[in-house]
Amino acid sequence: MKDARNVAVLIYEGVDTLDVAGPLDAFAVSSDWGKDLHVYTVGEHAASVRTVSGVVLEPRYSLTDCPAPDILVVPGGLGSRKEMHNERLVQWIGESAQSAEVVLSVCTGALLLAKAGLLEGMRITTNRRAFDLLEAAAPASATIVRDVRYVDNGKLVMSGGVTTGMDAALHIVSRLFGVERALASASMLEYAWRREPSGPPGEAGSDTRSESAAPAGLDIRPATMDDAEALRALYLEAVEWIQEAKGIRQWNSDMFSPANVEQLFREQDVYVAELDGRLAGAFSINWEEAEVVWGALYHEDAGYVHRLAVARDRKGLGIGRLLLLQAESIISQKGRSWLRLDCMADNPSLNAYYARQGLQYRGRFDGRDGSASLYERKVGGRS
Repeated sequence: MKDARNVAVLIYEGVDTLDVAGPLDAFAVSSDWGKDLHVYTVGEHAASVRTVSGVVLEPRYSLTDCPAPDILVVPGGLGSRKEMHNERLVQWIGESAQSAEVVLSVCTGALLLAKAGLLEGMRITTNRRAFDLLEAAAPASATIVRDVRYVDNGKLVMSGGVTTGMDAALHIVSRLFGVERALASASMLEYAWRREPSGPPGEAGSDTRSESAAPAGLDIRPATMDDAEALRALYLEAVEWIQEAKGIRQWNSDMFSPANVEQLFREQDVYVAELDGRLAGAFSINWEEAEVVWGALYHEDAGYVHRLAVARDRKGLGIGRLLLLQAESIISQKGRSWLRLDCMADNPSLNAYYARQGLQYRGRFDGRDGSASLYERKVGGRS
């Protein structure tokens, strides 16, 4: 039986409390009671330190007796500005990173990684209030990525500020043990895991651009009947592409006749994404999904998202993910706990996309007009 991976969480004077506690708890809860992950703290010396908010922490190990980390977590905090000039600590980080499987920086922990020489050619990020510090410390070959929760370079994962460290830690858990464990851990923590649509370069879903930043000028809003013709054009484009590129005829042009679009407005809440003066995407929410479709899988504590589509010439901008986040917010405001949607079961790439967005597969419906997979995701961190 394989030994548990060592997860070392660095602490130092002036570290941020949640930068430490968030990832530490995420890994500990994901450890299967210590069978898969051995999580511990390490300090430069065997002496207690005080966090920015005044919490006193005592490291389990010092640099001299710390087990070699398989996963090294380097948190941030005001103290990072001083510790980035601590040659002994920076050298230990660099040496530990050489043998580690994964290195995770949280917030301004990025400054310590920069000083340790770990950022050459990397996509990097930090707390949004510290980009100037990171830019000054990072090598010219590194690319700063803004407006993301985290970036994944493979061995090196870097998160933004504070709570983003939990998102990045859960992302690492999903890489090591599968997304189901990460989602289960987030549920136990009662934490709404916010995932970035990326993985290590070259893997499905990876994107070397600014991953989740909203395109400038994108406006997601309730649709009106003035949008009806543009909405039809968007859906008819999707019908044509699905049929020609995927060979799937589950959507057809009759579904989006003027009369049917008008009916859609009457029966569901319709939202559109507008960019550069024209529609770039759309979705609708049905609050009264027919129980006959999903049978025992049906429940009322959800908003059912339908007809999510993105214009073909807007592909790659992350609009689909932003539409899902908007739908999640609307559903949460309605007082419901789950976002649910169905997806063409015979479209593997689309099913995989929803899985990457953190939606869990719940079942399949086979009907006269085609088959659909049911997916769902908890919203708003509700219990």
